[in-house]
Amino acid sequence: MQTWLVRLGKFGEQEQHALDTGELVTGWTLGDISSAKTREEIYSALEEAEPQEKPGTLKNWSAQLNQFVNAISDGDLAILPLKTTGEVAIGRFKGGYVHNVDGHPTRAVEWLQTDLPRTSIKQDLLYSMGATQTICEISRNEAAMRFAYLGDKGTDPGPNAVSVASPSNSDADVEVESMTDLDPIARDQIVKHISANFAGHAFTRLIAAILDAEGYRTRVSPPGSDKGVDIVAGKGALGFDEPRLVVQVKSGDIVVDQPTLQSLIGSVHDTNADYGLIVSWSGFKGSVRSRTNDLYFRVRLWGRDEILNALFSVYDRLPESIKAELPLQRIWTLVDDAEAN
Repeated sequence: MQTWLVRLGKFGEQEQHALDTGELVTGWTLGDISSAKTREEIYSALEEAEPQEKPGTLKNWSAQLNQFVNAISDGDLAILPLKTTGEVAIGRFKGGYVHNVDGHPTRAVEWLQTDLPRTSIKQDLLYSMGATQTICEISRNEAAMRFAYLGDKGTDPGPNAVSVASPSNSDADVEVESMTDLDPIARDQIVKHISANFAGHAFTRLIAAILDAEGYRTRVSPPGSDKGVDIVAGKGALGFDEPRLVVQVKSGDIVVDQPTLQSLIGSVHDTNADYGLIVSWSGFKGSVRSRTNDLYFRVRLWGRDEILNALFSVYDRLPESIKAELPLQRIWTLVDDAEAN
């Protein structure tokens, strides 16, 4: 059994379709390559479909597609880091390669996990998941055994013995695990630090500091029972000006459910606030996410990605006490021009 990392669009455009149907539809559009048995044949098909692309890019894509068409076997594991939710889906490939009616290379999977938190996965596997390719094999540190266990139990048992295995297919020269996107690796490290150092009321204090840096005046409820209101915030010198927010904050492993959402909506009404904000470190149940558009002009949902984005945007304006507890620095890196499909 082998383990394959698959990405579905630069912005995760095909992720929801994959979760709903079990179809992994890649972004390449080209002629039918079902009968292609070599990288060279796939290169020729790509060259015809994308004549404007550089030879180096076509070589990279053909190597990835050769794995997708010829190297992946029925029963292999598919690892899908979800850009849209920040979570990870794990499945088993079912059947062979399919060229769909729109000309996109496609394969089917049976899902084992669709909303696995990245915090469930140890750092060495997270590093391997940082590979920038659309399709590549993850073979280091007993990845197949560990991802199978994650698919079944939802936890990473760790490696029994750390080993660096060479990819077993002919596309090893693509350097599938050395071409690494540093952003998710850095974010994972920051996530672990926040999880360890900003639990409970300390996490509420961090969210209030972010809102303060965005120009709000905030009041944080004391530790203990808050009756559904952790933070109230408003604009202006005294915090009386609009927009006025009621904020509910959930740290740790708490996943926000429908009753929590309804409680916040009630708090918005009771306090004469304009809007509600639910901040949840461990995310939201599907019943809550499904109402994102319905409540767009009343309630905002901040999951882990939204929290980090807000943190990064105001970090320079945070109090020195917060920055001392959460020391960060900005790093610039060159972007690979062979974008994922």
